[in-house]
Amino acid sequence: MSKRELYQRILELEKENERLKEENAYLRFELEELRSKRYKPSKKRYPEDKQIPPPPKKKGGLFGHIGWLRKRPKSVDKVEGVRMDKCPLCGSIDITECLKTEEHLQEDIVIPKVQVTLYRKHKYYCKQCKNIVIAKGKGELPKSYIGPIAKSLAVFLKYAVKISDRDIKNIFDKMFGLKIGASSIVGFREQLKREAQPIYENLKHSLKQSGFLYIDETGWKVDGQNHWLWKFSNKKVCVSHIDKSRGQKVIEEVLGKQYDGVIISDFLFYI
Repeated sequence: MSKRELYQRILELEKENERLKEENAYLRFELEELRSKRYKPSKKRYPEDKQIPPPPKKKGGLFGHIGWLRKRPKSVDKVEGVRMDKCPLCGSIDITECLKTEEHLQEDIVIPKVQVTLYRKHKYYCKQCKNIVIAKGKGELPKSYIGPIAKSLAVFLKYAVKISDRDIKNIFDKMFGLKIGASSIVGFREQLKREAQPIYENLKHSLKQSGFLYIDETGWKVDGQNHWLWKFSNKKVCVSHIDKSRGQKVIEEVLGKQYDGVIISDFLFYI
């Protein structure tokens, strides 16, 4: 075979290779679409009370699907020693450092790369409450392999940018090299909801101290069911509340029956 024929053959093989890559990418896309359609949204409804619902259980994989476990990072970018000068349980300063330490490995995003932090947590014995205690490191989420910045970014992309969990998963994978399952992203939102609940309740309480409030509602869907998105705001605070009702009882539930400020709604004033 001449050099010209060999060169022509190489070009043909490269074109064939590109075509096969495109076809493979398209088939993988179709496979992901079919897998996503296998999971139907749950029809369960939480009881209508003020308690925070328990976090949803993770959905299992398809039958025959090989499970995925997080691999231990090959290297550690940062080691942070976590020490204490007093007992976190009783406040005593009469503590003695133990010989053993507890290690917690956590991956988080330090834009534009993933930073792996190993928290080498020193244990202490408290002579007052007679317990072995350890502290929480800076930026550490105990028992979590993903750090707070990555979780916050996932929630931001979902609600502020309004993209799907699958797109968030691809952004983390392709931009940062951090592999996260789509089901884990749902868990991030539930964790943030539980952590932010006290802040939300404080904001609701501050509304009752306001001399005036703008209140309005608009239609809202929750799992395909009709609800109402209420907004309570003044110059400093804006609180959202989703409810099935559009009636006065929602205002009384949020502000109480003794609110003596001015309510402004749709250019009408209520005193």
